[in-house]
Amino acid sequence: MAYTINSQKCLKCGICIDECPEKAIVIIEKVTEKDGLNLYTVRIEPTLCNECGVCISHEWWCPAKAIAAA
Repeated sequence: MAYTINSQKCLKCGICIDECPEKAIVIIEKVTEKDGLNLYTVRIEPTLCNECGVCISHEWWCPAKAIAAA
């Protein structure tokens, strides 16, 4: 089972980047707003993902629930 990130739901908060135990969620683009807020466009690297399910197992992991099983 593969996982995907719904770009329409994603808040670009970046929480998932540091929390993935396999570091399979990688940054495509980082934009720093004028107020200093960093926004991240990310993707799941299939060669690094071992499909452990951690990214979808905790409610706090993705506040927008943008990560789902494909």
